[in-house]
Amino acid sequence: MKIKLILFFTYLIIVSINSIAQDYSEYYEGINNAKLALINADLEQAEDCYYQTFEDFDFVYARDCYNALEISTKLKHFDKINYFMKRCIKQGVEFAYLERQEMMSDYKKTTLYSEFLLNKDSLRNIYESKINWGIRNEIIEMFTKDQMIRKRYYKAILFKRRKIGRDWEALNKMQVERLIEITKKHGFPGEKLIGIDAKKMHHKINDFDLSAGMPIIIFIHHYSQPNESYNSILKPEIKKGNLWNEHYAIISDFQYTYGKQKYGLIPCYSLRFKPKESKEQIDRNRLEIGLLSWSNTKKLESRKYLTPFWIRLR
Repeated sequence: MKIKLILFFTYLIIVSINSIAQDYSEYYEGINNAKLALINADLEQAEDCYYQTFEDFDFVYARDCYNALEISTKLKHFDKINYFMKRCIKQGVEFAYLERQEMMSDYKKTTLYSEFLLNKDSLRNIYESKINWGIRNEIIEMFTKDQMIRKRYYKAILFKRRKIGRDWEALNKMQVERLIEITKKHGFPGEKLIGIDAKKMHHKINDFDLSAGMPIIIFIHHYSQPNESYNSILKPEIKKGNLWNEHYAIISDFQYTYGKQKYGLIPCYSLRFKPKESKEQIDRNRLEIGLLSWSNTKKLESRKYLTPFWIRLR
């Protein structure tokens, strides 16, 4: 019995070490290969790229799970639908949200779905056990304070806005400093650390964004005017899987657009704000953090195979 326990805990330690050591550049490459296959209308190749990537990584992004599920439902590959459904639940996607999607209608008629229903709660427990709830609750509190002062700002008459605006900037500065403090100690508070946002956490949140967007909103508000950049701390978090590359790009785009180069040159990753940067340089920047080129991203959107989560700010 003791030997079995020792072997079990040794296995857990090895899995933990492997998870920490994983380079998420390989993860993004796998996801991008799936998206490139979709641009070429090769759904089966895309499905296989998603599957192989998910097999190689314990933590995967909820949005990618949902996108993979969308492809398998189009192919009616019920075994893969079942697999991606399980991965969705393990990454925090609400069962109620998945269950009411029209694309699930054929799968729900199968015996696989009946088996899935028996396991969905245990899969949800796996997700919840990996969240740092202390930090998650702190992030919810930060987001709540940000939204409260935002509401005050936009409801105030013009002459009072300046004072509220200064208070809002001071709050966001303090919050961003705390987010950086958390990042240095625990890694960026993205969905690997705090899970995905849920409607029950705040009335401004929904259950279909499928991301840890609260910290991103705080960074966006902070960088809606010139402020010191923390990109040197944030960027390495992409390769660790702590910070989604699309979210990092959004934070950097706001710095590029509203920083007015007061704190140095900041890379730009999209055409979202009509930047002066060349498309060629933007694509070089995107490649460096594992994003598809801008032109391929637009081609993928036009295919309409996937929910385009990448166009959202949070």
